[in-house]
Amino acid sequence: MVRSGWIRGYWRMADRHRLSLLYTRFSRSTGGVLETDINIDGNVIKAGASLNSSARTHLFDIEYVYSFFKRPDIELGISAGLYWMNSVFELEASGEVILEGETEPEFRTDYESNQRLIAPLPLIGLVGAYEINEKWRIKGQARIFDVTISGIDGYIFSANMGAEYFFTQHFGLGSSIGAFNLSVQHTGVVFINTLAYEYSGLQVYMVLKY
Repeated sequence: MVRSGWIRGYWRMADRHRLSLLYTRFSRSTGGVLETDINIDGNVIKAGASLNSSARTHLFDIEYVYSFFKRPDIELGISAGLYWMNSVFELEASGEVILEGETEPEFRTDYESNQRLIAPLPLIGLVGAYEINEKWRIKGQARIFDVTISGIDGYIFSANMGAEYFFTQHFGLGSSIGAFNLSVQHTGVVFINTLAYEYSGLQVYMVLKY
């Protein structure tokens, strides 16, 4: 089962300068019976064991946008920012386990293991918006980065395009279609060294401006 939610805020510091902060939270849990042996941190969990796992990921997207072209109805800009990811993976197992340094399995009902992955990843991109009239606005954004920093290999691609309709001066409703692909590998992680997340689809959201 996967749960996800997000919230974004913008602050226009000056006519051509903006800051934005996006917080996204993903949580996923699954369970089942192992069909093959797996090795976790030197311990071998044998096939037939019951396994439950969960992962919680918090994403903080801090972005600066400079509008190199700005008119009353059109705005185009370049963006640079930092994608900060904090992910925790937890695992519980019940079954036969060969502990590190041992040769014979023992039955365990309380085997647990966890791992945290923290990865700061920079991003660059392009943004654009067009105000058709006082109520309708079209906007789009695309960002990408592929980098290796301190043993962390990270790749991010994000793109979306949508429209917003304002019922009042401050409140509106938006809809966008987008694609997101994130892949991170950390060479220092023992039993889970890769985190990947990908989605594409339609989003509907509320807009509040002042």
